[in-house]
Amino acid sequence: MIDHLNAYVLPVRDFEKCVSFYRDKLGLQLKNKEDDFAYFVFEKMSGPGVGLLKMVSATKLISEAQVRPNEDTIHRTYFAVFVEDVDKEYLDLEAKGVHFVKPPTTQPWGQRIAYFEDPEGNLWEISHFPKK
Repeated sequence: MIDHLNAYVLPVRDFEKCVSFYRDKLGLQLKNKEDDFAYFVFEKMSGPGVGLLKMVSATKLISEAQVRPNEDTIHRTYFAVFVEDVDKEYLDLEAKGVHFVKPPTTQPWGQRIAYFEDPEGNLWEISHFPKK
């Protein structure tokens, strides 16, 4: 029976650019880096972390039919993380060159949310519920 999640692994085309993005722009801690794989953890969490795997290695490991290395995919899922203050985080990340696809907005249920993408187009949501 599956009882926990080890990591979120993203196959990427430009490995070094993505390693730099997650380490230098998002501030994740690089725990392990090999020729084709890097593993990051969040500062305040013990796991799961984010893994980056070179696209060519993912294709060899799984299959070309499943990984589709030459195809641009449509994003159906995204990572969602809470932060203390979305507006502050938005300004900090934007100053580092992070590309936001949607600036902070307050949703009808009160949650403040912004969306950005990594160099490969993987989407992230940052949000918080403002204190009343």
